[in-house]
Amino acid sequence: MSVHHAQHPAAPAITRPPILSLTWAREGPAVVVQVGGPVDMATVDPLVRLVDRLLSGHAPPVLVLDLSGVSFFCAAGVNALLTARGRAGSAGCTLVLRRPSRITVAVLDIVGLTDEFTTE
Repeated sequence: MSVHHAQHPAAPAITRPPILSLTWAREGPAVVVQVGGPVDMATVDPLVRLVDRLLSGHAPPVLVLDLSGVSFFCAAGVNALLTARGRAGSAGCTLVLRRPSRITVAVLDIVGLTDEFTTE
């Protein structure tokens, strides 16, 4: 006797969550990093590594994280921002959050850190 397993025709397709998008460019003396997608445990490492790379050597006077494209933000994202701020400060650089998304502002507000970051 043989048994064959067939997928139910109405079974939903497995979709992957969006991947974090990171692009950067110079704006005068500042470096601006455009962050898009979810900022969570699965995606914060590339963000922190990029911040480290941009601050190594000759750090810019200002590092701007444009968070307008962030679709999800959690405690891992908070930790990443605190890490970035600390490393920027150690490099003599100011960290600025540009246009943080609504979810980013909501989470920072919940944890009491809204006023701890410079925003524009």
